[in-house]
Amino acid sequence: MNTNLTLENNKYIEAIKVEKILVAHRNTPVILAGNILGSFPISVVLWGDGYSTKITAWLGFLVSLLLVRLFHYKRLNIETASTTQVLTYGKIQTFLIFLTGCIWGAAGTVFFDHQELENIALLILTFVSMIASSLVSLASKPVAYILFSTPLMMSLIINMLIVNQPFYTWMGFGATVYLFVTYGFSSTIHKVIDHSLRLKYENLELIKDLTEQTDRANKASSEKSQFFASASHDLRQPLNAVNLFTEVLSTKLTDSAQKRDLGDIQQGLDSLNTLLDALFDVSYLDSGSVNAEKVSFNLQMILEKLGRQFLIETKIKGLDFNIKDCNLVIYSDPILLERVITNLLVNAVKYTETGKIELWLEEADNKFVRMHISDTGIGIAKDHIESIFNEFFQVNNPERNRKYGLGLGLAIVRRILDILNHPIAVTSELGIGTDVVITLPLSTEQPIDMPSAADTNDTLNAFNGLQIMIVDNEIEIVKAMQALLESWGSQCVTYSSTESALATIDSEYKPDVIITDYRMPGKHNGRSMIMAFRKVWPNIPALVVTGDTSGEVVEELRANQLDYLRKPVKPAQLRIILLRMLKRYTQTQR
Repeated sequence: MNTNLTLENNKYIEAIKVEKILVAHRNTPVILAGNILGSFPISVVLWGDGYSTKITAWLGFLVSLLLVRLFHYKRLNIETASTTQVLTYGKIQTFLIFLTGCIWGAAGTVFFDHQELENIALLILTFVSMIASSLVSLASKPVAYILFSTPLMMSLIINMLIVNQPFYTWMGFGATVYLFVTYGFSSTIHKVIDHSLRLKYENLELIKDLTEQTDRANKASSEKSQFFASASHDLRQPLNAVNLFTEVLSTKLTDSAQKRDLGDIQQGLDSLNTLLDALFDVSYLDSGSVNAEKVSFNLQMILEKLGRQFLIETKIKGLDFNIKDCNLVIYSDPILLERVITNLLVNAVKYTETGKIELWLEEADNKFVRMHISDTGIGIAKDHIESIFNEFFQVNNPERNRKYGLGLGLAIVRRILDILNHPIAVTSELGIGTDVVITLPLSTEQPIDMPSAADTNDTLNAFNGLQIMIVDNEIEIVKAMQALLESWGSQCVTYSSTESALATIDSEYKPDVIITDYRMPGKHNGRSMIMAFRKVWPNIPALVVTGDTSGEVVEELRANQLDYLRKPVKPAQLRIILLRMLKRYTQTQR
């Protein structure tokens, strides 16, 4: 990049000029001290050679000018001075520097005596020293340096040439060469300073631009998160009702053709549910709302559960499926880690047609263990391994066949592992298979008791005569939920507002279970309504059903120890969580 062209006409030109003036300004105390020290040898040596009157006059002019420069230096307040004030200061500063050079140059005439070689040597040494010191201190202002050094040295050069003796002629020539060489050095140093200042302001511009871009990106990300939160709620509402109605309809159909048609509808709904869940999961993980709740737990509890979950599907495909037993206590978030392992096993089953799938562990040292999930599937090309963690990227599925999924499972895996800070590595060979390795931290602490799954052998008889209160302002969802629960044998009372539901506190009616939407109009949302009920009916089983995926809502519900389900609710999920709630409530009443 050509910095000179970049900044030639931009707003930083004046700022750079100001910086150069301030560099010289900061050097002023040293410059003034150097002038005083430089005048001292001349004054002392020449005082006794009949120059006392001239020395007094010259020194008086020099000291007076230096005091003016000191006063001028003190007048500038860097903290409050405007650009115009600094630029004006710089012009006066340059003029005062020129006058200083002239006074020094006068010494080259007043004290020049070609017959006193020692005095000439003293003048030359002093002038060379003054020029050398000003070369650095005035390098940020090359014009000021020229205006100082030229009158200082030229008077001495002219006087040496006027003598018209070979010795002084060559001395004058040498002094002239020296002067012009210092011009070159001054120009070089100035270019370095100028380039540094230009880079500084160019970097400031880049930082400003980067900050603006970051702010825009953060704003866009925030707006995206808000959009997904709203879209999540608004899309899940009708989909939730459709899921419930199809479950109710499945219990009423007897014709085989109609059941097949309903099965096709349910398959489409399952695909839509999966897509929405994956999309909103990715958005939720990107929002920064997910925090790892790490504990020490026995990994075998998760592996046993997943072993049962995938055994049937692998048998159907004719695959050997093996999860090796382990008795290792690790430190992680069991819920998030289970999601990671589940997604990886789903991927392994999806892309393995023959052979086997294995999950086994290899202890790296006494601090970490490596968990391998290996398969004999289609494999991944080396140049695709990093891409598999990108959204919607799928190996060997260019036509986007939905039976192979959506390409979001591994994107979710990468995001969760970043949150957990667990490294992942993938090795694969086309046609041979893939080995995914996750490094997990071991723990020496006592493992927590993992919650057991609800007893899936419980029958629907548990719902016979169960009094359930449904609170939701979406009429279609109320109808669908009521139809489903009553098809299980429950008796439902429905309310479209939290206020009307809370009015039942003073009546004789007491529900066995409360099911409510979270986002309700009026004074109370679903959570606060339940807490109001629990002041009268302590520990009453209550379930919050919500389409809101924001982390704040989840934290709020967890803080109040409330069970919740995200819409769209699957009937099997609803049945399991209700059974679990009822079982827990029964145990507390003993």
